Parts: sequence; C-alpha cells; structure tokens
Amino acid sequence: MAGRRRRVRMPHTLGGVRRRLMLLLVLAGFGQAVCVVGFALLVHGAAYRVTHGGEIEAGHDRSAIYTHVAGYAPTALAVGLVTSAGATVLLKAVGEPLAERLAQSYVHSVRMRLFDHVAGSEAGGPYRRRVGVTVLRFTGDASALRLWISKGVAPILVDGVFVACALVVLAVIAPGIGALSAVLVLLAAAAVALFGRRLRERVRETRRYNGRLAAFINERVTHTAVIQSLGRVAQERRVMRRHSRDYGRAVVRQARLTGAMSATAEACGIGILLIVVTVGLMAGTTWEALASMLTVANFLGRPLSSLVRVQEHWQQSRVARRRIAEVLAAPTPLVGPRGAEPLANGPGSLELAGLRVDGVLEASAVARPGQRIVLQGPTGSGKSLLLRLIARLQEPDAGAVLLDGQDLARHDPESVRRMIRLTSPELPLLRGSVRENLRHGTPPGGAEGADKEHIEALAELLPHGLRTRVGENGHGLSMAVRYQVAMVRALRSGPRVLLMDEVRHEEALGSDLMERLLERYPGTVIYVTDEPKFAARADVLWRIDDGRLTVHEPVRHEPLREPRPRAAEVQDKLDAPPVP
Repeated sequence: MAGRRRRVRMPHTLGGVRRRLMLLLVLAGFGQAVCVVGFALLVHGAAYRVTHGGEIEAGHDRSAIYTHVAGYAPTALAVGLVTSAGATVLLKAVGEPLAERLAQSYVHSVRMRLFDHVAGSEAGGPYRRRVGVTVLRFTGDASALRLWISKGVAPILVDGVFVACALVVLAVIAPGIGALSAVLVLLAAAAVALFGRRLRERVRETRRYNGRLAAFINERVTHTAVIQSLGRVAQERRVMRRHSRDYGRAVVRQARLTGAMSATAEACGIGILLIVVTVGLMAGTTWEALASMLTVANFLGRPLSSLVRVQEHWQQSRVARRRIAEVLAAPTPLVGPRGAEPLANGPGSLELAGLRVDGVLEASAVARPGQRIVLQGPTGSGKSLLLRLIARLQEPDAGAVLLDGQDLARHDPESVRRMIRLTSPELPLLRGSVRENLRHGTPPGGAEGADKEHIEALAELLPHGLRTRVGENGHGLSMAVRYQVAMVRALRSGPRVLLMDEVRHEEALGSDLMERLLERYPGTVIYVTDEPKFAARADVLWRIDDGRLTVHEPVRHEPLREPRPRAAEVQDKLDAPPVP
C-alpha cells in the first residue's frame, strides 16, 4: 500500500486576513507620502510668505498653490506643519505592528502546516528527518520567512509606494530633478540586484556553516557523558572552536555584501539631495521651491535604506522556503482520507489481512475479542514493527488491519488511535507532570476521573503524587514507574485493543497492574515479552521467524507469583546463621 502523496504546498502569502493587512500597509505608505508632500508644501508656503509677505497681504500673486498656502495665518501654517509631521510619525508607528501582524499570520500558517505534515508522517519512515533538523524548520526557517514578510514585503508595500509618490512630486515641481532622481534610484536598484546574486551564495554558505555548528553542539551537549568518558573534551573543544570560527567568518563575509548594499542606498539618498541642490541652483530655482524639494528628498533616505535590505531578506527566505518545501514534499501515509468517518463501535475483533512490509514482514492472523496474545521472535524479527502497523503508526506496503471488519486506513486516525493503544519504549513520557501525561491519554470529552482505581494506585507510587515532575523522556522516574504511567495513560481512552512492547518482569514490580490488566481488562491484549511467566498468561502465541508470522498455542508455566522485595531477600541473608 503506497503512502499517500497528497501534494502539500506552502501557504499563500495573500491567504485569509493577510489581504486586508496588505491593503492597510499600502494605504499607510500612501498616507505617509501625502503627509510628506503636505509638509513640503507648507514649508514652501511658509518660505514664500517670509520673502513675499507684503504682496500676500495685498492679495497679489495667488495663482500657484503654494502662494495660496502662504496666505494662511502664521499660526495655521505652524499647526499644519506640526499636524503633517505628527501624522507621518503616527503612520510609521502604525505600519510596524501591521507588518508584524502580517508576518506572524503567515508564519503561523507555515508552522501549523508543518505540524500537520509531521503529525501525518511515520516516526520511523524513510522520509522522517532528525529531530534537530525538524525543529530548525519550525524555528530558524520560519523566522527567515517572518523577516521576509515584515522587513521585505511590508517595506515594498509601504516604502515602495512612498518613494514612487515622492519621485512623482519632485517631477511635478521640477521635471529635470524628478527624472534624474528616478534614474539614480533605478541605477541603485540595479546595483543592489547584482549584489543580491552574490549574496545568495553567501547566505547558503552561512547556513551551511551554521548547520554544522548547530549539529555539533546538539550532539555533543546532548551526549556530554560520552565525550567525558572517552577523555575527548579537549579534542572536541578544538573542533567546536573550528566550527565556530568558520561560521563567524561566513557571517562577516555576508555582512560585507549587506554593508555594500546599505552604502548604495545611502549614496542614492545623498545623490538625490545633490541633484536637487545642484540642478536647482543651475536652473535658478527659487529658494522656496528648493526648500520644499529638499524636504521631500530628505525623507527619501530611510525608505531607500529599508528597500535595500529587502534583497537580503529575500535571499534568506528563498533558501528557507526551499528547505520547508522539502519537508512538505515527503508523503504523509498516516493522514486519513478527507472526511473520514470515525470507527464504529464493536466487540474488538482484530484481523491482519495479508499485512506485508516488503523484505521485512508478512503477517495474517485473527485476534478474537478479549484474547491475550503474546508476540515473540528473535531480536530484530519485526515484533515492534508489527505493533506499529496495528496501531497505524506505520503504513504497510500491502494488506490491511481490520478492527471489527473496518479497515483502519479508511477511518479517522484519531478515532483509530483511541481504540488501539500502544505502550512502547519508543513512546516515552512527555515533559511536564504525571497528571499532564495522563491527561494526554484522555479522549476528547473524556471524564477526568476515569480509571480512578488505576490512578489512585499509581499516585501511591510517586513521591508527590500526580504532581510529580517528569523530565524529558521520563527522566526523574524509575523505569518501573515510567512503565506504570505509560500503562495507565494508554488505558484512559478505554481502548478495544491494547498493544504492549517489551513487557519485562522487573518493570512490573511494585504494582499488580499487569496482573490485574491480564485478569480484568475486557479488551484484546497483544504483548511482546520473553518472560516465561508473563507468556504463560496468554491464550495464543504469535511468533515471527524469518519475517513470517505464525500462530501457536503458548507454552504453559506455573501461575505468576509476586516476587519478594529485594530488601526482604537481603534481610533474610543478614538474619541467616553464619556458615561454620
């Protein structure tokens, strides 16, 4: 059965609420341009009033708009200047959170799509990436996309509109100055585009060295005891220093290019100011008009610098998008069909119908409701694989798993996993408290007080009851207690089939949970164990040899007896009389 290859695409930038946010950003850029033009017009009018005050008072020369503005009272001109300046600052303040909202909306959709994709992938499948790499896609690559939206797309919408409007205003006031300024902006854009081609290589180089450094740190920090036990701390420190220096040099080389692009933007802004002054003086432009054009040109510096940085964020986002797309391109065999129905109720009859993993396993068998089935076979024969196939945590190459005649692959995966629960060393406890781990096993709408007997028995084993903290992979709890917590967690949904991998005698010590489970649990139990006393409690033996499942009668042994605590054995030895 081939894995589903439903094509998963990156979220669209204009999806959902993002259209409205982009429109608001365009309006913010246009509003800033209007405010700056108004500010320049008021400056022109105020300067004209200073030089032609008498004519204005006499009512002469009111043909041009700036002479009309100059006719306003000085107080009105001052209020207009303050208002336009304040509105420019306010629009700038509004634009930043709008840009961040746009970026966060997009990155949130990317993260959720990644999460859904990873949740539908096989934990041990060939397309599953390392944990560190997957985390990097959720954090580092998603952050690169966020910067592209907030510092790339948003500046194009806001500052791009502003620069275009400002150049139009310069062309209206003085066509020659406007044309030369536009040519200078286009030349700067061409230079930045050329820098961008080289920047792409630098970004890839920086990511490569950053990946090597992150992988090295992740492994060495996670497994510090290994290098300590081998006496390789000094050697690994030298390797760490080399990786760190290589990454630092790559960052510096990238910074040289971004610095050159920033210098290009700065030179463009200064060049526009020089064009305004030089051409204006050569053309005999009045100083009032010169003052208004310089006002507009002065406001162009910051938007030009912002637009230049767009190239850097674009190149970084291209690499990030490609890496995320590689994850989304992998098949998701554990995703159910669209609109899949939940499993219908039934007694719990389980059938393996021609189940096959090519070159590894072939299995056909039936488990009747309530049966106790022990699964055995040599190490590496495929016992854990078979349990994962039954629990729908891995997709077979052929065949099907049927529960009460229902093909699990055709039903809602969430309902399947509530009905078939697996406990395994491959499914450790999660970080948090014991209570939180038990809550993970509760089905939607399930009663918090379910399995009260099991939970109370478990709480007695813990130093702080259900509030006992659990570290990563169950750290902080003994193996026996981890086993008990995992068992109770699996039972909370009331599954019809319970699968248990690697049931060991020593892990069942300290509680009669396993004993009560085999005696009272109404559902079907399939468990992997080499312990003769546990195997003797089974009704049927499933055995895997040479990749093929066969069904046998189990080997019967005497009933399981509760072993004496180790402390009692030691005390008996101490109390025994000395040997003469």
